[in-house]
Amino acid sequence: MTDIDRAIEEGFLVQVGVFDSLQVANEYALVILAMNLDCWMLMGAGGSEYTLYAETAFQIAVEEEFRLYTEEQGLTENQRPEELIHRAGIEPFLLWAMTLSLVFLVQTQSLVERFCNSSHGLFREAEWYRPLTSLFLHADMGHLLGNLLVGGIFCLFAAHTFGPFVGWGAILASGFLGNIFTSWLHYPEPFKSLGASTATFGALGLLVGGSALWAFQSRSIRRLGASILPLIAGGILLGWFGAGGGDPNSRVDVLAHVMGFIAGILIGLLLARVRTGACALD
Repeated sequence: MTDIDRAIEEGFLVQVGVFDSLQVANEYALVILAMNLDCWMLMGAGGSEYTLYAETAFQIAVEEEFRLYTEEQGLTENQRPEELIHRAGIEPFLLWAMTLSLVFLVQTQSLVERFCNSSHGLFREAEWYRPLTSLFLHADMGHLLGNLLVGGIFCLFAAHTFGPFVGWGAILASGFLGNIFTSWLHYPEPFKSLGASTATFGALGLLVGGSALWAFQSRSIRRLGASILPLIAGGILLGWFGAGGGDPNSRVDVLAHVMGFIAGILIGLLLARVRTGACALD
């Protein structure tokens, strides 16, 4: 018994397609590879048919991609949809960038006091909007540009991984939860903070959490590397930018960055579990 036969028998691999032509089988194999997944092809007796296998955890996702690919092949050139430029969430990012910039231009000290993250405002006054609204406020131009230029890269990666709308929703949720955790850890001491960096580190956490679960489920070293890279990036950012650039007098809120990162990991794990959970229940 070969390793592939053993994997099929143990349920690790599942059949996702049977094709009469090697050319067609190769086309659908490329669909799986384009999803950053591994696939296996077995040839029937006499080369009469070709069977594709994929990891069981991703069966539903692969079959859905096959369905979309089959539908696309049946369209005429004029009917084919244009490639969306916001596939990686570029349009939501531009909206995010414009919103942060506009808020920075109009923000006043009273507005900052009213909408920044605050441990007393949150837990004494029940002002639960503060952990979210504080993400749109920044102390100065350097603070804003750092979050847009450096943070924007990781936010786009997260949006590309989970989809533009789910991804950006998860980024904001990570920042929101990270700010709540931070205020809770500071309470009952008075504490205030502002800035989108909690969400930026949340985006890094999303990448780590999602990639780590997919690597575990697929037993793939290649996918494990995809989770290690954002983890290394997060460590570098936290060690330099996230910790105040080495300035002991810096007012950078390191705890908020860590909490945003942890919140992102938890949400990333949840989203990855939901994405493959239907298969895992089989």
